[in-house]
Amino acid sequence: MKTNLFHYELPEDLIAQVPLENRNESRLLVCNSKQKSIIDKNFNELPEILNDTFKLKENNSKVLLIANNSRVYPARVRIQRKTGARGEVFFLEKGIKSQYKCLLRPKSKLKINEILYADNDKEIPLFKVTSFDPPMVSLIDDRSLDLILDEFGEMPLPPYIQRDPQKNKANINLDNERYQTVYSNINEKGSAAAPTAGLHFTPEIIEKCQNENVEFGYVTLHVGLGTFLPVQSEDIHNHEMHEEYYFISEELSEKLIRFLENDWPIVFVGTTSLRAIESYFRYIFPDQNKNEIMKLANEKKLNSILNKEINKWIPTKIFIYPESKNHQIIPLIGNAIITNFHQPESTLAMLIAALMGFDFWKEFYNYAIEKKYRFFSYGDSSLLVFGANF
Repeated sequence: MKTNLFHYELPEDLIAQVPLENRNESRLLVCNSKQKSIIDKNFNELPEILNDTFKLKENNSKVLLIANNSRVYPARVRIQRKTGARGEVFFLEKGIKSQYKCLLRPKSKLKINEILYADNDKEIPLFKVTSFDPPMVSLIDDRSLDLILDEFGEMPLPPYIQRDPQKNKANINLDNERYQTVYSNINEKGSAAAPTAGLHFTPEIIEKCQNENVEFGYVTLHVGLGTFLPVQSEDIHNHEMHEEYYFISEELSEKLIRFLENDWPIVFVGTTSLRAIESYFRYIFPDQNKNEIMKLANEKKLNSILNKEINKWIPTKIFIYPESKNHQIIPLIGNAIITNFHQPESTLAMLIAALMGFDFWKEFYNYAIEKKYRFFSYGDSSLLVFGANF
C-alpha cells in the first residue's frame, strides 16, 4: 500500500498543546470493528465501559489491561557552541557508554570533535561531537549521562507541541509530571517518548477499575523516537522499523496464562504494549495462529512454553500494517486497544488501520475530527475493539 493512503487533513487547533487540567477528563471514542459502531464517551467512564463492552458481570469474567510501565527520561539537552550559537542534543539511548546515539541540532553547522557547552553557560562543557553518521556524542567529564540529564535535560516533547517550556517555567513542571504515566516504574527510565495512551490514567481510575473486574499487568518497552516518526518510503512495505527492546516479567506471564486459559478479554493500553506482546507471542509461536494458541491454553499447556522466555530483554522491529484496504489483522492474543489519535502517515496510524480495517479507520478518524476530539500525545483517547464477538 502507498504511504499517502494514510494521510488525512487535521486542523491545527485539534493538536493538543497542553494536557487537560485533570488526566481522566479526556474524551473516549469507543469503536467496534465488527459492529462498525462509534460511540462518544469520557475516559472517567472506562470501568463501566469495559464491563459493558465485555459483559464481565454477565459472564462472571475479568478483563486484563496490559500497560507499558517504561518511564520517560529528560532526553533533550539545550546546548551552546563556542560561537554563542544555540542548539540541542536529543539522546536516543542511555546507559554507560563511550558515546551515545542522538539527534543534533543544528547538525549541518557542527564539526567533529567540537565541544558543546551547557546553554547560557559556556563555562560548563558537556559533550564532544564524535560522529555524524549516525550522530553521536561523548561525555566530557566523569559525570554519568543520568546526572547530566537530571541537571540539564528536558522532557522530550514531540515537535507538534509547538511551545517552548523555557519561556514559561510552569510548563516545565507541568510536562515533568504530565508527560509521564502515573504507573511508570522509576527503575525503568528508558523511553525517549511517552507511551501516551497511559497518560489518561489516574490512581483513582486504576483503583476504580480494580474494584470493577479489571486487572492490570505491566510490560516494559522503552519507546524510541522512531515509533512516532512518519514513514518516509513511498510504499509502506519498504519501511524498516527501528529496533526496540521489551521485557516480559514472570508476573505478567502468569496473568497472561490465567486470562487465556479462562478465555477472558485482554486489552492493550497503547500501541507499545500491543507491539511488545504481539512480538513476544510471534517469537514464542512463529508458526501458530490464534486458534492454535487458544487450544494450547484450553489444554493448560501454555505455562511450560511461555515461562521459558521470561525475565529477559528481547529485541523487536515489528511493523504491523494492512497489506491492502481489505486486509484486517487480528493479533495472536488480545481483544481491544486503548490508544490516542495518531499522526498521518505514521506507523501507528497504519497499525490502527490494520486492527480496525482501513475503511473503518478512515471513518472514525474523520468522525473524531468532525466532533473536534483532541489529537496526539496530550489529546483524547479511544477504545478500539477489534474482531471480537462482544
